[in-house]
Amino acid sequence: MQRYDIYQIEATKTDEGFIIDRPIIGRVGLLRYLNADGSERIEYRPPEEAFNADSLKSIRGKPITLGHKAMVNSKNADKLPIVGTVLSEGVQDGENIRADVSIYSLPTAARELSCGYSLDLDETPGTTPDGKRYDAVQRNIRYNHLAIVPKGRAGNARLNMDGDQIIESEAKKHMAKVRLDNGLEYEAAEEVKIELETLRADKAKNKANFDALQGKYDALEAKANKLEKDLADEKTNKNTNFDTAVKERVEMINIAKQHNLDKADNMSNKDIKIAVIKKVNGDSFNLDNKSDEYINGVFDICKEQNKNFNKNAGKVRQDINDNKINNQPKQNEDEWDYVAIAEKMRQDEARAYLGGKE
Repeated sequence: MQRYDIYQIEATKTDEGFIIDRPIIGRVGLLRYLNADGSERIEYRPPEEAFNADSLKSIRGKPITLGHKAMVNSKNADKLPIVGTVLSEGVQDGENIRADVSIYSLPTAARELSCGYSLDLDETPGTTPDGKRYDAVQRNIRYNHLAIVPKGRAGNARLNMDGDQIIESEAKKHMAKVRLDNGLEYEAAEEVKIELETLRADKAKNKANFDALQGKYDALEAKANKLEKDLADEKTNKNTNFDTAVKERVEMINIAKQHNLDKADNMSNKDIKIAVIKKVNGDSFNLDNKSDEYINGVFDICKEQNKNFNKNAGKVRQDINDNKINNQPKQNEDEWDYVAIAEKMRQDEARAYLGGKE
């Protein structure tokens, strides 16, 4: 996290016109900031953080800039208005921090100082030793630059400069234009523009990450739905296949019984079909190397032939019971013409086999 805090300058000039001073650049205590929604957030900088040795060392050699343009580094230093240098480490002065500075020129009406630094924000609320409430604690403060600004957070003391010095106002000079998402354009401080651009870049990056995650989620959801459907279809197919297989097996057992096949329960459906074909056509009927389709076709003919035979035999039996054999009246069993009866059954079977034709 980055911060810009404000303090006052009281300075003198060298013969060359440089400004030399040992101003306050920081302090302990409560610092007030505005949240994005306009509400106030109070951050506490305790003495152990403000006067931490590594933190105080970090200000030495850092540039002094006109306003907060950005966090300074070797890549952007030549593009920023750098007007001086912090010469020393920070030192404690009561509740304040001071450091030696040298300002080469001051082409601005601004007279206050503002530190630019990074920190870790401990967002644990609490109260100071003297009972004042805060929302968060500043920790691990590391300084990046010292800026000269028109108005500061901690006071309004000004540089002691010659009264006849003419200084161009920076109020408009360093304002940047920012365009909002609704198309409206405003003037704002450069650091506001930089922060806005950073937030927009983060938003675009987050959206890209979200879209990537959404795509993965949609793909996984589609895959899960397909698996669920496949499992349901497989279950349905299994039930259907099982019912079909049971029905077919019962039919095969019944056909085997009709042809007086022994141990049909221990035979496969294919073995039953072959046995029925042999039963109807004789053992000489060759089925070697025949395909399943061929065997099924022959079996279907044998099965239908058996149905017609049973139907015809039933009719003959009924005729016998009804005394209708050769239109002869019922005789005693000893007087039956078995030869005629057998011939009649044979003729009826042949007729049935030929489809009812004479």
